[in-house]
Amino acid sequence: MLALKELLGAKFKFGLIALAIGLVVSLTMVTSAMSEGLLTGMSGAKSSLDADALVFQRDTYPTLERSILSANDLETIAGTPGVASVYGVGHTYASVSSTAEAFDVRVLGLGDRFEQLPIVEGTSDIGPGETVVDVTAKLEGVELGDTLTLTPVDADLTVVGFTEDRRYVMVPTLFVDLPTWEELHVAAVLGRVEEEGGTDAAAAAQMESEFAGSASVAAITLEEGVTLEDVQAEFGSDYRAATPVEAARGGNGMPEMILAVGGIQWVSIIIGALLVGVFFYITTLHKTGQIAAIKAIGASNGHLYRQLLLQITILVTIATLFGIVVALGAGAGMPPMMAFDPDPGRWAVAVFAVFATAYVGSLFSLRSILKTDPATALGRSSEA
Repeated sequence: MLALKELLGAKFKFGLIALAIGLVVSLTMVTSAMSEGLLTGMSGAKSSLDADALVFQRDTYPTLERSILSANDLETIAGTPGVASVYGVGHTYASVSSTAEAFDVRVLGLGDRFEQLPIVEGTSDIGPGETVVDVTAKLEGVELGDTLTLTPVDADLTVVGFTEDRRYVMVPTLFVDLPTWEELHVAAVLGRVEEEGGTDAAAAAQMESEFAGSASVAAITLEEGVTLEDVQAEFGSDYRAATPVEAARGGNGMPEMILAVGGIQWVSIIIGALLVGVFFYITTLHKTGQIAAIKAIGASNGHLYRQLLLQITILVTIATLFGIVVALGAGAGMPPMMAFDPDPGRWAVAVFAVFATAYVGSLFSLRSILKTDPATALGRSSEA
């Protein structure tokens, strides 16, 4: 075939073109993966909760930090028509002071659903005073079996396992059982109260009693055939329910971040795709004399265009495979703290855009093919 012969006859030239396209593809994919990784680092612990919906205290959605549900609230939610099961999720802040350098963490208490955590080391069998930690904490010197001292709540937790992709607001998350979370949360609240003027023992005991059996939000599973809208109608204005992903991407400045990240991804895809289209258009312009000569010996415009499409398909396929390998290699070489989360859907869009724009660029090439006069080749031969 003409297209294959030309590719094989000019390996260096087309190799450089494929290399350039491959680098453009890899840059687009790395940008996309880092953007998605940023979103995961901001909300992974929240968006990955195993539930059909998260139920928030009235007027606190989507802020996990402000919501608090009492034991009675959890019972009410569990008894709501359409709700199949419920477990509490608690949230509090802390800092780890037992490492060489202190670092901030978020603490999430889970009811009895620790099996949802993807364990990369250790176990998810958590007892009182134990924790499973996001693996990025290893960069701070945390190891399996370590005892972490939390401040300002003055508590110790033993690391029994490591999970992954469970950061929250770009800091490691510590997963504990709800009784342990309750102790930490009450200690944190009491600490803030004391800073604001102090409290007596009776008031502290009353506060502990009020928080008993509580959680920040309720993670619910719906009965078959029941929709989130159905359950929200049952809740009325008492509670607000949303899917974990919707809740995770609704607070902490996430809407603005998602808009910015989406813009970066689309700009990368558009620029990369346009560069690919321009590559093939310029290549065709450089072959005007060759095209004229081939048309002079009887080749039709349709035949030349089909050969061009075949050439584009081969080059872009090779370049895309090369770009994917480079992108995955770049991601594998990044430290765990770096936000890199390949999204197959986004990558598929990037690949589709590259192919589509290459084919659109071929339409400009087709225009050049149609305008090329075979007589120019004959004229050049006569002059020669």
